[in-house]
Amino acid sequence: MIVRRQSAIGGGVLKQLDGNDKVDHPMADPARAQEIIASFSGDDATQATQEATHWLASLSETEGFVLASRYALIDSVDAPLKRHMQRLLEQYLALKPQSKFEENNLWKAATDFWRGLGDAYVVCVAQAEADTSVATAFRPLLPALIARALRAHMLQIKWILMRYGYVSDRCWHTIARLYNHAERAGFLDEVVDIYGGAHGRGTVRQEFLRALMLGVSSTGGLSPVKQNIAERAIAHFSGAFVSGKRAASGHNFLFDLSGGESPARALVAPPEGARLFYFGAGAALEGVQKIIDAMSAKGALMSDIDLGPSENRDQMEDTLMHLAFNWEKELPVRDSERRKVASALQITQGFDGVLSLGSHVVQETWVVENASAEGYGVIVPERRSEWLQVGVLIGMLPEVHLATWGAGVVRRVESDARGQRHVGIQVISRAVVPATMVAQSGTGASAAPHKVVLLDAEPSTSGYLLALLRPETFTLRDELVVTRIADGVTFNVMPSGLVEAGPDFDRVRFKVV
Repeated sequence: MIVRRQSAIGGGVLKQLDGNDKVDHPMADPARAQEIIASFSGDDATQATQEATHWLASLSETEGFVLASRYALIDSVDAPLKRHMQRLLEQYLALKPQSKFEENNLWKAATDFWRGLGDAYVVCVAQAEADTSVATAFRPLLPALIARALRAHMLQIKWILMRYGYVSDRCWHTIARLYNHAERAGFLDEVVDIYGGAHGRGTVRQEFLRALMLGVSSTGGLSPVKQNIAERAIAHFSGAFVSGKRAASGHNFLFDLSGGESPARALVAPPEGARLFYFGAGAALEGVQKIIDAMSAKGALMSDIDLGPSENRDQMEDTLMHLAFNWEKELPVRDSERRKVASALQITQGFDGVLSLGSHVVQETWVVENASAEGYGVIVPERRSEWLQVGVLIGMLPEVHLATWGAGVVRRVESDARGQRHVGIQVISRAVVPATMVAQSGTGASAAPHKVVLLDAEPSTSGYLLALLRPETFTLRDELVVTRIADGVTFNVMPSGLVEAGPDFDRVRFKVV
């Protein structure tokens, strides 16, 4: 592996801009360029990102810049946006699924920026490809340029997947093209300073594998918060991934270097005439397991890895287990058989939707593709359910005679090229029962009752009840009385454990006492 250090760009080259590029563009003037860059220093991350995206598009569309100047100007937009992009990500992950308008604004701002940045760097690559003398003079910066272009496209993919969208064939074609350029030029494995900072060094191969591994990690089964953890874990382990032009042990996935199709598990038949690239997790599988073991033993991450805020420890462990599960050679057989069916589900959203049994919450109709003992595979009509994400609670009414309202949790969301979303639902109750629950004090006095949803009308044979509550309604130490609304039957219960926490619900097990 060749190690190459490159000098910093950006401000130094901007000072050398003297108008000799003969370009009719505001940023061709050094003073104006500095004014534009300074405008990104405000606190409004969305506005700064939108303005930066505008200038990136303008640079990409303008001909006449020499390559070094174009690259320096793109870098001068890229660098100050780092803190804004981190802020947008934090704001996005903190949103509730119901925050549709704000979610769309944040998502569009971030996705447009990463697309614009990636396209701008690709214009630089095309300029180098068009003139060999230019490419030769620019050679020291080419590895970092292509690595940056790959990272911007990977982050674009990350944001698309966080909204459970479809990654276009065009995106994968561009990623293949960037890899092929680096391979022809012979710098796939040169270690360069892609960005400044402690973790800014890497290789083109590592950036390429980050995008591919994200593409095969089944992120449609993760919430946006867990998807962010997954991407950070993939970045951490990018040096451990393995790859080659021939199938080998541990190369569980493949990608067509001709471009046009997403990476896939190596068990599928490759496209005819494909230039196959095989890859896999390699030593990262063992590394993930070590982190999981350390978290189980010590309750904390190792010091050399940063996956986000420490309060997400349970989510980190779940995500790492998901990655290890999906990076293995073969996925295990399903617990129950899926049956193809043709029916429909009436759907309501969230805790309030389940509690109302569809009486006053806007309903949608989803088409059932298949069913099993555990749940349903459904198709969600286009332009419906923008609130949809993994982990949300839904109320559902099957389209059958004498059906009752049940409850389910969304476990998988994926989109196809036609814009349809394919959703996996785990059924947690076939017949929910609205109830009230109240805490009993030591003197026998009662506090105000809270509305809850029983997942079964009666306790189990072992004396347990499962119920849905609004988050943090009671502590796990409260002695409670639950009353079915329909008939007034009561049960004295004690919380036994939190089964699951969702965006607007807690699923809790209670012991009848």
